[in-house]
Amino acid sequence: MSKIVVLTYVLRVLGTIFVLLYFFGSGLFYNLFPGLEGLSLNPLFYLGIAFYILGASLYYLVNKKERQIKKNEDEDDSN
Repeated sequence: MSKIVVLTYVLRVLGTIFVLLYFFGSGLFYNLFPGLEGLSLNPLFYLGIAFYILGASLYYLVNKKERQIKKNEDEDDSN
């Protein structure tokens, strides 16, 4: 796998972790960072969504390019 594909997986996993932390881990988050007690976790949720969308978009673009290259190679082999 290329480095960009691994990066897309890392971004999507990080985004998923942030969203799950928003929904289920607020107590853990506030225990780790007690100075943020009383502040909203909404930025964490939005950052998770942004990371996931960025990773999914990059994966789509890279995969689209690889499929096009493979399709061109298959057409060349069949001719």
